Amino acid sequence: MPSRNTFKIIGLLLVSVILALLATACGAQPAEPQTIVETVVIEKEVEKVVEVVETVEVEVEKVVEVEKEVEVEKIVTVEVVKESEAMEEAMSPEDNPYRPNELFAAVEDLKAATDGQTSPAGAKFAFLTNNMSPLWTAAQIGVARSSSELGVPIAFQAPTSSDLLSQQLSMLETFVNDGYTGVTFSAIDREAPHSIIERAVGQGTIMLNMDSDATGSDRALYIGMSDYDAGRAAAEAALEIIGEGQVVGLVGFATAQNAQDRIAGVNDVFAGTDMELVEVLIDDIKPEVALSNAQTAIQKYGDDLAGFITFYSYDGPAACQAIKQANKIGEIKLVAFDAEPETQTCMEEGVVQAMIGQRVYFYGYLSGYVMNTMSILGEEETLTVLDPYLDELGDEGKIRLNTGVDVIKADSLDLYKAYLDSVGIASQ
Repeated sequence: MPSRNTFKIIGLLLVSVILALLATACGAQPAEPQTIVETVVIEKEVEKVVEVVETVEVEVEKVVEVEKEVEVEKIVTVEVVKESEAMEEAMSPEDNPYRPNELFAAVEDLKAATDGQTSPAGAKFAFLTNNMSPLWTAAQIGVARSSSELGVPIAFQAPTSSDLLSQQLSMLETFVNDGYTGVTFSAIDREAPHSIIERAVGQGTIMLNMDSDATGSDRALYIGMSDYDAGRAAAEAALEIIGEGQVVGLVGFATAQNAQDRIAGVNDVFAGTDMELVEVLIDDIKPEVALSNAQTAIQKYGDDLAGFITFYSYDGPAACQAIKQANKIGEIKLVAFDAEPETQTCMEEGVVQAMIGQRVYFYGYLSGYVMNTMSILGEEETLTVLDPYLDELGDEGKIRLNTGVDVIKADSLDLYKAYLDSVGIASQ
């Protein structure tokens, strides 16, 4: 029989073996779990993770959690990028319905036609408005850009005296006498500048009209919207918004072609309907007079006044102010020509229901390019280049570069502003 010492020795040996086995079992190298983590994150070999579950249970659970987090994070990132790209594509300037792509194309055609050619030595051009109002800021930006791109000076001027017509005619005379290569202007009176235009053309000066035409004169081209179509658009908006009743108009010059055509368009649409343009009040481009006219109309017609149609840019804010003063917001509707900053604010306040926008930026931008091209290629060849963008102007033939009309309502104002931002202007 073994002795007590023998049992002690055997016991010590067993303890040693057990400790050795425990040491071996507990001595797993830390490198293996690290390798697994790296494999999961970089190579994403999920199968390897499953294989190791049996041997390193704790580490595998941690690795699986990392794997799930990485996968989710990557999927979300991809989806966000795709959504962002889709939004950018949907909001690209070219897709905005208010962006006049055809007018940008006309400029590109003029550039291509004069590629490698320069205007005559000492060439200088002028752009003359019919007044100084915020409407013309966009045109001034367009003039400055075309001048910079062409490398040709273009003077931007506006009459500011109490007698705007006399001052405008005097300024035209000065441009012609000073030998300007080309002049583009908005005619306050369609007849008054005819003799000046005739003399200018006789000495070789390029003469163009924009915004308001000198109908029947020797000017080479008219750049602007169809004012008659714009008047029709205003009347159609009024029929939709107001429906029936008496409407009063506010306008700057009764002698201007643009005013006459806009009023004619309104009257033609109203004919046979339950709406009537009962009166058009003239203010001679004096905002304070426009405000007084609007206030007078509200007092004169009382509850029978269904709305205003304002034909010049500052008339909208004047009517807006009168409506607010009379506490008639929503009762008296307002369809306003142009989208001056104050008119946009009045729309946001619910006073203006529709704006009829003309693309004033292109009055300036296109005028610079057309005058420059005519100075290089001549009038006839330039009109040939522009032929796809021209339409008939009565009996005078295809001499109008129709810039088009925008109708802006409250639900499309943000879209319109997005277009304005894309060309770097706040209003027009």
